[in-house]
Amino acid sequence: QTYPITPVKSDSDERSYRVIKLENDIEAILISDPDADKAGAALDVHVGHFSDPAEVPGLAHFLEHMLFMGTKTFPDENLYSKMISEHGGRSNAYTSTENTNYYFDVLPEKLEKILELFAGFFTEPLFAPSSTEREMKAVHSENAQNLLNDAWRQYQLLKSTSNPAHPFSKFGTGNLETLRDKPKERGVETRQELLKFHDKLYSANIMKLCILGKNSLDDLEALAKKYFSKIVNKKLQVPTWTAEPFASEGALGHIYEVVPVKELRTLSLLWPMPSVRAHYKSKPSSLLSHLLGHEGEGSILAVLKKKGWANELSAGTQADDESFSTFGVTMDLTPQGLENWQKITTLIYQYIKLIANASDEQWERTFQECRDVSAMNFRFKAKESPFNYCSRTASKMHKYAATDILQGPWIYREKDVKLVRSFVDKMVPENMRVQIVSPTFKGSTELQEKWYKTDYNRRKFEADMVKEWKNPGEDDSKELHLPKPNEFIATNFNLVMEKKDKKKEGKNGESATATFPTKIVDEEGLTAWHKTDDTFFKPKGHVFISIECPQINNTPESVVLGQMFVRATEESLSEFSYDAEISGLSYALTLTKKGLQLTVAGYTHKLHVLLYKVLERVKKLSIEKSVFERLKERIVREYCDTKRQQPYRHAIYFQSRALGAKKFALDSTIEAARKIELGDLEAFASTLTINTDVECMVFGNFTVDQAKDIVAKMKSILKHKPLPPSLRAQLRCVDLAAGETYLCQRKGMNEADVNSCVCALYQIGGETYPMLARLSMICHLIREPAFDQLRTKEQLGYTVFSLPISINGCWNVLVIVQSPSKGAKYLDDRVEAFIAKYRKDLEAMEEKTFQSNLASLIKKKLEKDKSMGQEGTRHWGRILFKDYDFDRREKEVAELKKLEKKDILDFFDRYIAISSTRSKLSTQVFGKDRPIGGGKEDEEKAKEKAEGQQKGDKEEEEVELPPVPEDPAKKVSIDDVEEFVRSMNLYPCFLR
Repeated sequence: QTYPITPVKSDSDERSYRVIKLENDIEAILISDPDADKAGAALDVHVGHFSDPAEVPGLAHFLEHMLFMGTKTFPDENLYSKMISEHGGRSNAYTSTENTNYYFDVLPEKLEKILELFAGFFTEPLFAPSSTEREMKAVHSENAQNLLNDAWRQYQLLKSTSNPAHPFSKFGTGNLETLRDKPKERGVETRQELLKFHDKLYSANIMKLCILGKNSLDDLEALAKKYFSKIVNKKLQVPTWTAEPFASEGALGHIYEVVPVKELRTLSLLWPMPSVRAHYKSKPSSLLSHLLGHEGEGSILAVLKKKGWANELSAGTQADDESFSTFGVTMDLTPQGLENWQKITTLIYQYIKLIANASDEQWERTFQECRDVSAMNFRFKAKESPFNYCSRTASKMHKYAATDILQGPWIYREKDVKLVRSFVDKMVPENMRVQIVSPTFKGSTELQEKWYKTDYNRRKFEADMVKEWKNPGEDDSKELHLPKPNEFIATNFNLVMEKKDKKKEGKNGESATATFPTKIVDEEGLTAWHKTDDTFFKPKGHVFISIECPQINNTPESVVLGQMFVRATEESLSEFSYDAEISGLSYALTLTKKGLQLTVAGYTHKLHVLLYKVLERVKKLSIEKSVFERLKERIVREYCDTKRQQPYRHAIYFQSRALGAKKFALDSTIEAARKIELGDLEAFASTLTINTDVECMVFGNFTVDQAKDIVAKMKSILKHKPLPPSLRAQLRCVDLAAGETYLCQRKGMNEADVNSCVCALYQIGGETYPMLARLSMICHLIREPAFDQLRTKEQLGYTVFSLPISINGCWNVLVIVQSPSKGAKYLDDRVEAFIAKYRKDLEAMEEKTFQSNLASLIKKKLEKDKSMGQEGTRHWGRILFKDYDFDRREKEVAELKKLEKKDILDFFDRYIAISSTRSKLSTQVFGKDRPIGGGKEDEEKAKEKAEGQQKGDKEEEEVELPPVPEDPAKKVSIDDVEEFVRSMNLYPCFLR
């Protein structure tokens, strides 16, 4: 190819692009966006865990962690993350089978400085010995967090039972056993292996670079050359493997019966396929996914639902690598479906036969529909944030020709029926693997997967099964058929406001005066707002509707009925709405603290058709008993599975209950779910919207008259009466007493989970703009230091974060730490030690650093919305909270500009540091083998047992732990949550 190359971009994309090749053979895409309020970059190396040496599983992932730990020029291991955080950005990385991707975003004026640091990781990484042990522990914690995750467990089972001669069979995450203990036993020094791995496999010619900034393309090119041309080109070939990943005994032609952690019941069929990378212009797998995964009338799922055998189905490419891919169909089963899994497999082969025998006319229509919808979505694609956009674009550069980097995923350029049929020909029993996941296999398995300890059985297909699947005949019900023409595909893309019609324009083409939603209907029981899109100029829109019916949240029974109502509504619409969804329209019906919320979004040409249909079902729901029983069984399962979530989620749940949020005891909710009957749901649905207050916003490519028509039609469908004021939602939050520390200590709900967690909540109070400014600044300042101290330095666990959180209008600072090796009480002490340390750091902070952080926070607050959905959601939030402060950002910024460091110190001393004015709620969840309350004995056990014996680790620098300060506050233990809430004062009512 001759560089530079200009890739094909979307018609609505105003960014400029250039693809170049540096002298060291790095291919780079440069993206110039003069309107950008964030810059970013990503570098994707074509090396992943497939390249791990057999004796050190997880080495590629470990390298991803170690790479950021300083460079020869900038040896401070925390400088990169500290600078990015100070200048309004964030960074991340991931390791996959064949790639490792590093990326960041930052304020545009700091792009060059961060690029200099970032490039240094690839030209002169330090891989400091002092970081080695700590980052091994970070990898171990990451793995420990996933050990009870069914998706991770099933993926590794697939890998572990594949061909050992192919790297797909490897364990890619790594842990202390693979990275430290086993290598040490063999006399292998992991850091030396890391250096060899990097030296051998990280080469410029297999790297792809993406840089996005406000700079011109010429300036961005100069930056790319200046900082990335120094990366050594070792002229490597992209790693390839000739072995077949499923060519080993037992990989195919077998049934795997798997015991899950959660109450899962699934059937998965998998067929190995050739790699699809070279076929992106014809997309054979996407066409098969469209047909097998269809949910409309005549589809596999529609027929399975009618039989009462399945709730959900997904179909498509799963593994997608250079040398192979896999295609899978996965279903969520009912108990009856589990019993009939063999017949379900036969049904799928009947549908595959329909595909194989499809006429040329059917293929032409299928290809045209996929092509038209895809082209439409690319044409009106929303702008993405630099953070994810750079990462995804760098990754796509390995998969698509330079001209197609941007449009590759959306191209349907070459109809190749012969190629699709060659993929269909591989969907035969001999080339298939069946996996059945069910708790019913517990206690009857004979095998266990090595890394995640997943229990399973494996047995060969029986001869009669293979015979039936090879000759499936026709569906007895005669209901299976290929999709009918899709009537929802938009054809009218006219705009009600053209860009040239904007009256006043300010800098960067924005309105000189910001426009906000205006009220177009104001009646008792109904308020409506409207705003025509004057920023994005796309033929799309959003309709947001809040239906206040607070009776949904009154009792465990009503909460369950509310969930069932939503599910039943979705179920009744599934065949109708599927065509709309694949045509760029969507709807979401959700439960809120006030009742129901409906959001309908997409192309405005046919949005109203979907909207009115959903509203009609909300008003008048009809459901068959068999469907009700199927949904009920699933919802009971899901409530039971709540107990198997991550401990930090349980801590947030316990915390919410203690603060008065209407969350009922999980066991009472499960009991209510088991008891409800169809008549209960019918009675509930018949009265749900009789008395209700409705508030809505019509936003996007709509005139005010169109909006009024939509509101009038909505009113005629709902036919509701106003909600009496006495029945309106009363949302309150517990007012924690000043100078007291409340302890909510609970045992983990999942008895097998070793992780413990603390949620340390510091209550601030009701919302004012001066308070919000101080809260925002404090949370901005502590985010990176908290992560650095508690995760990077102290290695407490993989999950560490801090954030501001509003509970029913009362604001708080929340610090969460989850650990596989420490008890919850110890974690709480470490949070307090960090806070005491940070108080000193804050006081010592230079004025220049403070002002730099403040300036970046202000710029972050004023970031432009990237999409219509983002802007609409922001305005809708103000309507939902009934403050109608559409200029909230500007008001917050006005307060931020007044801030001085003393204001932040005073705020910190009053609300967060130990003091007589602080109000703290510490929610502590104790994992397996850890008694509630923890204590010395617990921590001694942690030292001895967790992560293995850590003797002789001389290389690790001792991290000096900040001391735990004395807290003289009165400790109040919360034993009975409901009694506690009744005994406390409450903040004034929120959302009147």
